[in-house]
Amino acid sequence: MEEPGLLDDLNPPQRDAVLHGEGPLLVLAGAGSGKTRVLVRRIASLILKRGVKPWNVLAVTFTNKAAREMRHRVERLGVPVSAAEVMTFHSWSARMLHIEAENVGYEPNFVIYDDADQLSVVRRALAEVQVDSALTPREALHRIDQQKNQGRLPQEMHVAEGDYQAATVRRVYARYQELLRASNAMDFGDLLLHLVELFRTNAEVLARWRRRYHHVLVDEFQDTNPVQYQLLRLLAPPPSNLVVVGDDDQSIYRWRGAEVDNILGFPGDYPGTKVVKLEQNYRSDQNILEAANAVIRQNPRRMEKRLWSQRPRGELMKLLLSRDERGEAQAVVEEIRALQREGFIPLSQMAIFFRVNAQSRVMEDALRLARIPYTLVNARSFYERAEIKDASAYLRLMLNPRSDADVQRVINVPARGIGDTTVERLSAFASAKKLSLFEALVDPAQVPSLNSGAVRRLAAFRALVEGLVEAGKGAPDAAAAVKQMLDRTGMVTALHTEGSRESVTRAENLEELVGAAQEFDLQRQAAEAAAAANPPPPDDVAAPPPSTPLQAFLEQISLVGEADQEVGEGRVAMMTLHAAKGLEFDAVFIVGMEEGVFPHQRALGADADPEEMAEERRLCYVGFTRARRRLFASLAQQRSLFGELRINRPSRFLSDVPPELVAMDQPQELERQQSRSMPMPPPSAFRRRQRDDYADDEGPRIDRSYAQTSDIDAVEGDVRGLRVRHPQFGQGTILDVTGAGPDAKLTIRFESVGLKRVIARFVTPS
Repeated sequence: MEEPGLLDDLNPPQRDAVLHGEGPLLVLAGAGSGKTRVLVRRIASLILKRGVKPWNVLAVTFTNKAAREMRHRVERLGVPVSAAEVMTFHSWSARMLHIEAENVGYEPNFVIYDDADQLSVVRRALAEVQVDSALTPREALHRIDQQKNQGRLPQEMHVAEGDYQAATVRRVYARYQELLRASNAMDFGDLLLHLVELFRTNAEVLARWRRRYHHVLVDEFQDTNPVQYQLLRLLAPPPSNLVVVGDDDQSIYRWRGAEVDNILGFPGDYPGTKVVKLEQNYRSDQNILEAANAVIRQNPRRMEKRLWSQRPRGELMKLLLSRDERGEAQAVVEEIRALQREGFIPLSQMAIFFRVNAQSRVMEDALRLARIPYTLVNARSFYERAEIKDASAYLRLMLNPRSDADVQRVINVPARGIGDTTVERLSAFASAKKLSLFEALVDPAQVPSLNSGAVRRLAAFRALVEGLVEAGKGAPDAAAAVKQMLDRTGMVTALHTEGSRESVTRAENLEELVGAAQEFDLQRQAAEAAAAANPPPPDDVAAPPPSTPLQAFLEQISLVGEADQEVGEGRVAMMTLHAAKGLEFDAVFIVGMEEGVFPHQRALGADADPEEMAEERRLCYVGFTRARRRLFASLAQQRSLFGELRINRPSRFLSDVPPELVAMDQPQELERQQSRSMPMPPPSAFRRRQRDDYADDEGPRIDRSYAQTSDIDAVEGDVRGLRVRHPQFGQGTILDVTGAGPDAKLTIRFESVGLKRVIARFVTPS
């Protein structure tokens, strides 16, 4: 019998999941259904009531933010969280690889390269492989990452006969891995791939870790990619105590390698799996849930579930129809002001979601003009700033001077007169001698074609790095190491000397890095004290090697993801729909609900992969279910996006929502706009009632009979140079034409807004 507090506030399906005994379990957790509560209570139940040792439990999730919340909640239930392992996939894999470094051919002080570091290495790989193709570093890195997500090493890549580009990628991938290993560095994909390869090839190591982890729990299982699932199946094969929690309806990261088939196929992969459905939603009003259910049930491949709530029905979803994107932004601003006047929803509980980042510009303009404070979520984070990346590179060199990417980044930061030509000659010499750049600096006079000044400056840099390495060994904590680095490199002094407002801000950011390190040190000391109070007994499973505070701090920095960014207090949050996953707000605005915008253009057309549209629909479901009390959907009759004026149909997702769940203000304004521009159906037409009302299931048909001709058609000959007038942009001159007839695309230089691409039917000769 469980003690009060673990089960009292759980509904029956939640209780079933927490009390599940041995064997695999799939918890299908609908949006807002309390999945974290179930995970936390199950961990507590295993340890406190069933006698499972904390160090025999592993719980993994996808973001540091989610892991922190789980650890905090587990600890509040009286579990020594320092002993139970609750962390992200990548953090856990990094920890394992530090323990098993020798078995994967690395030193324990390996560093983790971020995106910029990876690009630097792949550029070098491309140059050394002498690629004769249009393959860019970014594309090569993307293709390599795809292979790692699938769990494939270079030699395991499938290359069809005659596929020259795939063969080139395989060669670049192989050299890229060699360069990483030579630098004692890994990228994010390696953290998973190397561990999978170790488990595949070393039965003794695998058996040891299987003995360690008796219970494995996975959060957000629908977001796993193939290599993560391979890792789980190796560590906890059927019929292990593997508990996976997720929602196939919220699988929205296919572009990152996530496979919805992992969760859909789990009961088949793990025979005897118990399936528990969490369908009671604790977040949203019932009307919002019914709208979300109506959209998602159109997906053909899903596990059936239907969200419901004991909350009141609440307000109807409100549809905002505007003439263009600027009118849309103004309509959203007016609704935000109305919510403020009502006084029940603060700005910090309002969010604007868009499908692509480019949509934010016009919305930001409108919010600034209205003096409404906002936060653009997933904008450049603190650790992505150039000066912080420079400082991180120096800190990594304190631990691992063999890291070529870090040497290349800071060899002339602050400026010390080491130019690109000198670095290129040094790199060529190091490659020829099969040395790291740091090793090549032992005697820079040996580098061909360097003058005495360059040799002197390279020697001084080598001496600086050697001094940093010694300082790092003696630093008692991360903050002390950061201070030593800033003092020895002179980065802060150089920026203050420059004296500009930007340079002073950058200097302040570097000083703030000291504060971040101090905060980390305090957290680490508290965790170490708790671990000392609850030590695991000695067994045959290796304990983690003691990492230095600096190493642990750098690892935390490197594994901070975009989903860990905090939403600003007292501000409207603006973000893409992908970034909204895991968040919730009282009021949500989804803008750009038009075919070609949302759903995205790549999901449309006869050649599109059906799974693209399925994921777009899941993305809409995620957007709807972020709203607690108010949901607004917005669309425009015409939209300028990526420099092109578009006329789009209403999103098919709106046609899925029953008309009784939708409200629209000012129908007379709709009629007036219909008479002036493209006819738009009222909310009732969004309902799919008769197949004859729709064309190829693409959404409501729109009568275009008003626009079968254009005044431009009457102009004989070449229309380039013709002066025309547009109802929104005013006077302009045609510079180029693509196509013919009323649907021709015109490139026009307007006097008011500059270059725009518009459809011929919307301009008249002036």
